[in-house]
Amino acid sequence: MIFQVFLLGVLDIFGLASILPIIHLTTHQELIFTNNYLHQAYQFLHFTSPINFILFIFFLSVIFFVVKNTIGIWISHSQIKFFYEIASNLSARKLKQFLNLDITAIVSTNSSVFATNISASPAELSSAIMLPLFSFFSELIVVLLIVIGIFIYDFKLLVLLSIILIPTVIIFYRLIRNRTYLMGLEKNNSRYYTFQYLYQIIHGYIDVVLMNKTSHYAKKFLEKNKQLNHSLTQLTFYETIPNRFIEVIAIFAIFMIFAYSAFMNIVDTGFTTFLTIFIAAAYRILPSFNRIIISIVRIKANQITLDILEDIPNDPATNDKIIFENDIEAISIPKFEKSIEIKNISYQYKGSTEIALSKISIQINKGDIIGFIGTSGSGKTTLFNILLRLLIEQEGELLIDGEPIVDSTLIGWRKMVGYVRQDYFLIDASFAENIAFGVSREEINEQKLKECIKLASLDDFLKTLPNGIETQIGEKGSKLSGGQKQRIAIARSLYHDSEIILFDEATSALDHETENEIIETINNLFVQKKTMLMIAHRYTTLKKCDRIYELKNGKIIAVHSYEELVKQRIQLN
Repeated sequence: MIFQVFLLGVLDIFGLASILPIIHLTTHQELIFTNNYLHQAYQFLHFTSPINFILFIFFLSVIFFVVKNTIGIWISHSQIKFFYEIASNLSARKLKQFLNLDITAIVSTNSSVFATNISASPAELSSAIMLPLFSFFSELIVVLLIVIGIFIYDFKLLVLLSIILIPTVIIFYRLIRNRTYLMGLEKNNSRYYTFQYLYQIIHGYIDVVLMNKTSHYAKKFLEKNKQLNHSLTQLTFYETIPNRFIEVIAIFAIFMIFAYSAFMNIVDTGFTTFLTIFIAAAYRILPSFNRIIISIVRIKANQITLDILEDIPNDPATNDKIIFENDIEAISIPKFEKSIEIKNISYQYKGSTEIALSKISIQINKGDIIGFIGTSGSGKTTLFNILLRLLIEQEGELLIDGEPIVDSTLIGWRKMVGYVRQDYFLIDASFAENIAFGVSREEINEQKLKECIKLASLDDFLKTLPNGIETQIGEKGSKLSGGQKQRIAIARSLYHDSEIILFDEATSALDHETENEIIETINNLFVQKKTMLMIAHRYTTLKKCDRIYELKNGKIIAVHSYEELVKQRIQLN
C-alpha cells in the first residue's frame, strides 16, 4: 500500500511538472529548433509544422494523465477494498468476543451498544480512521516530493511557501482539534441512545401505543437523533473549512508578493516566472494540505472508535470459548451413555453479596425426567445456565459420563442440549426455518421436519394455514399464540436431535388449557427416551418426573416425588 501511494505521488509530480513546460512551449515555439532534445524529436518523428508537434506533445500528456488516473483509480479501489476487508475481519472478531461474554455481561448491557460495537465501529474505523490516515500519508508524500522539487529549483520559493502554509495549518488545527474530539464523543453517545430509544419504540410498540407513551418515547428518540445530526453537521462543516481557509491565505500571499514587487519596481520576466511557479506549486499543494487537515480532523473526531475496538485480542484464536463450527474440521461430541453429574457446584454473580448456587450436587441418569421447583431467585435458572455453559461454575464441576466439558467438546455438548423457555427466540421467517433454526431452507430435511412437527403436535394447526410450513410467523412470532411458540421450540429441539431437553418455565405464561396441551406434547417425548430437566411453577407440569428438587437460596433443601408434592399442597390448603 505504501509503495502504491509513493508511485501515485511520483506520477502526480510528473503530471504537475509537465504542464508548465508545455504551456511555455506554446508561447515560445522557437524552442523546438533551439533545444537540442526537442529538435531531435521533431526531426525523428518527421514533423513539418511546430503546431502539429506541440499538439502531439499535448496528446502524449493527455495519454499520460489517462494512464496516471487509471492507475490512481485502481490503487484507490484496492486501498478501499483492503480497509473494508479489515472492517469485516474486526466485526467477525468483535462478534466472537461478544459470543465469549458471560451471559451476565450480555443481559446487563444495552443491545444497541453491542450492535454498534460489532457492526458500526469496525466500519467506522475503516472509513473514519484508516482511510483518512492513509490519505494523510498519501498527501504527505506528494507534498514532500513537491517540496524536494521546489528546493532544487529555488530555495527562496520553498521558504516563502513554508512561511505561509505551515503556520496556517498549525493554527487551524489547534483551533479545532479539541472541538472535533468533543463532537466525536457527542456523536458516539447520541448514536447509542438514538438506537436504544428506537429499539424501545419498535420492540415495545404495543405497550407504547396502548399506554399512550408515544410522545414520551418519540420525544426521547427525536431529541437524541437531533443531537446526533447536530454532531454530524458540525463535523462535516469543520471538514469544509480548511479548503476555504487555506485558499484565502494563499491568494492573500500572492497579493502581498505582487504588491511588494510592484512597490519595489521589480516586476520583470524573472519575477513573472517566479510568481507563476509559486501559483502552480500552491495550486497543487493546497488540495494536499486541505486533505491532510481533513484527515486529521476525521481521525480526531473518531478517536473513540479506537477505544471501543482496543480490547479485541491480538490473536483472535486466544482464549476463545466460542469456536465457530467452520473453524474446526470436526465437532467432538462428548459421550452421554450413563449420566450427568453436577458435583459440588457453586456460583456467585459479580457484584452480588448473595451466593446464587452453593454446593449443588445432583446425579442425572440418562433417560431421567427431573423437576426443579423453588421461589424466584432460588437458583433454578442459574443452574440451567451452567448446564448450558452460558455460565461457568466457580467451584465444583460438571461431568458427562465422568468427563468434564472442555473447549473441544463444548459445541458438541450444546448440540446435544435443547432449551425451551418462556420467552423463546423466533426469527421472522417460515415455520420450517424456525424449526430447523440455523439451516438454510434448501438444506432442510423434509422428512425429519414432518416427524418433528407431528411429535410437537403442530401438524393439525399447520393444515389450517394456506401456506402450511412456509407460512411466515412474523418478528418474534408475532402471528402466533404462546402455545404455538412453545410447540415450535419443542419441534426445534427434536429437529436438532437434542438428547437432553431443558424446560425453563416453558408453560408459565400459558392458560390452563394450553398448558395441558403442551404437557401432552411433552409427554410425547417420553417415548423418545429423552433426558428432560424441567423448571415449573405449576406442579401438574412435573407429573411424570422421577425426582423433583426444591431449591431455596441457592441450595437443595428437599427432594420430592410428584405424589409427595401433591400431598403437601393438599395439607397446606
